[in-house]
Amino acid sequence: MAQVSVVRCQDYHYPRVREAVERALEPLGGMGAFVKEGQGVLIKPNLLQASPPEKGVTTHPAVVRAVVELVAEAGGRPMIGDSPAIGPLRRVLSRTGMEAVARQTGAELVDFSDVVEVKPPEGPFRRIEVARAALKAEVVISLPKLKTHSMMVMTLGVKNLFGSIPGFRKASWHLKAGTDRVAFAALLLEVCLAVRPALTVMDGVVAMEGEGPNTGDLRPLGAILASRDPLALDRAVMEALGLPPEGLPVLGVARQWGLWPEVQLEGEPLRVEGFRLPKGADLTWGLPSFVKGPLRRWFLPKPRVDQRICRACGLCVEACPPKAMEMRGERVEIDYGRCIRCYCCQEVCPEGAIELR
Repeated sequence: MAQVSVVRCQDYHYPRVREAVERALEPLGGMGAFVKEGQGVLIKPNLLQASPPEKGVTTHPAVVRAVVELVAEAGGRPMIGDSPAIGPLRRVLSRTGMEAVARQTGAELVDFSDVVEVKPPEGPFRRIEVARAALKAEVVISLPKLKTHSMMVMTLGVKNLFGSIPGFRKASWHLKAGTDRVAFAALLLEVCLAVRPALTVMDGVVAMEGEGPNTGDLRPLGAILASRDPLALDRAVMEALGLPPEGLPVLGVARQWGLWPEVQLEGEPLRVEGFRLPKGADLTWGLPSFVKGPLRRWFLPKPRVDQRICRACGLCVEACPPKAMEMRGERVEIDYGRCIRCYCCQEVCPEGAIELR
């Protein structure tokens, strides 16, 4: 039975965030239960792209700072690292507030460009390439942002660790999984099992609903959540949102692999009504594979470019794993015969110009 601690925190005023994180860790034994004197501790927030904190796209710097300071007070050597989906790392660190946290706390900022090939203990992929910094750290603490995700329904504890794969390699993994979300969910779980986070602390103070993980609507939930087990945390969040846990593909795969988490809630219950999922949430989940492929083409929404908003920056074209998008003059054109409905284009668009319809 895995403990999941929930503590209410109504805003990002730092003293309140610090207190909430400390209280969330108390039922788990405090930070001292995870970090020992002299240990190198990788703190991995969600740094999808170079968005300022008020946009709600990335883990808020107040949450990162609180965890960094608690790690240092426990005697650890805090390091902050992630691999953004797109954009230069230095710019992402600056815009998301991570550089400021590093200056305030003395935490080291680490690069995920160096990779190590590992053989996962479970799953269909024989080898995966994960950032050396994530595998070699003595302790890994994951700091996901509670958001929807157009391909995987939600991005929570397990999905956050996909950032351990360097950004330029993410597209190849999308291609290997293709249109099969179960295969991609299996990859996410394999990465999680390889990285083995000791602790997951989730930023649910302000969540994102609707068309996440980049262009959704902000939804204040006022909560910090923590657990040793990211699968248990993901299940607890789905249930708190009034959603069936098996509707999250990574939890469906976890059940198939005999890793279904049992949850013991600690702290203050979180109950959310009317939480809106993305249009791309998989309506074919659980159907046989021989009908699932054709149905996906019919029922899953297509990415469409609103040319009135699009600024022709080309980021979507660059991010598209199957190269189904191209620039034609000042317009983005999509080849739907090649599109695998991964929605990476929508994920990286800085203007919110890509809709799912």
